[in-house]
Amino acid sequence: MSESSNEHSPMALPLPNGKLAMWMFLVTEIMFFTALIGTYLIIRNSIPNHAVIRWPSPHDVHLAEWAGAVNTFVLILSSLTVVLAHFAAGKGNFQQATMYIGATLALGILFLGIKAWEYNAKFSHDILPGRIGELLPGMGQIRERQFHEVGMQYVDRVREQLKEVVAKADKDGRGDAEEIKQCAALLKKMEGTPIKDGYTPPLSPAQVGGEVKDILHEIHERQDKGENVPDLHLSPAIPYGNMWASCYFAMTGFHALHVFGGIVVFAIILLMGLLGKLGGPRHVAMLEYTGLYWHFVDIVWIFLFPLLYLV
Repeated sequence: MSESSNEHSPMALPLPNGKLAMWMFLVTEIMFFTALIGTYLIIRNSIPNHAVIRWPSPHDVHLAEWAGAVNTFVLILSSLTVVLAHFAAGKGNFQQATMYIGATLALGILFLGIKAWEYNAKFSHDILPGRIGELLPGMGQIRERQFHEVGMQYVDRVREQLKEVVAKADKDGRGDAEEIKQCAALLKKMEGTPIKDGYTPPLSPAQVGGEVKDILHEIHERQDKGENVPDLHLSPAIPYGNMWASCYFAMTGFHALHVFGGIVVFAIILLMGLLGKLGGPRHVAMLEYTGLYWHFVDIVWIFLFPLLYLV
């Protein structure tokens, strides 16, 4: 059945088959992202607002609000360019439509580039699911017992990281740096040290998390003052940090995949335009359906941005 056959059939819906198929696809996508966002809201609202035990703030997880804001502007601008492309194609100006599609493609690539930069920051700070310590001093013995096994895994991970940091600093001649001395002192505390009248036991997972937090906080303060202090690859201790990282990578990761899918389609349309193969009502409809998909991707990000970066 052709696209126009629906207009002549009294039993058909008053829209082309292609648009109907796109809307049905978008309905399934809406349900998918609604489930993701709804699950995130339920998890987040179930976390108590305690002085220590609370949901991570954007600052805690090195989330740059400005990067999210720039990406929001980029996607909104790309929605405008795809509308202009469809408008130009409707007027028969497919050369101008090709230019707007090229601009949309470039903006989509820019969005993914900024997102890749953000992901790299998460990897460099070891803010990844299953890598973050969940315990800090002041959480109480009950919580420490509940997370003891996970806490000991965190201690083992930090111990190996500290050894690598100290060994690399000694090799590079930076063993006298203040942050390296702090790492060496923490490593010694974690092993437990004999004293004159007895034995000092190793630090607990919560104590290790607190020490690591203090070291990283001091480094970031010195960096903010303009000092040339390199980052230390130490897994941070952030209550509910692993849950936050899981939600963050799930929601932004699936959204990024949808952006990538749109980029692939725009690249194909751009190639067709450059080869002079765009023209006719069916290509106008193709731009319209692709624009519907792209607007949906934009709307999803408008929900994700405030939920992850601002609230």
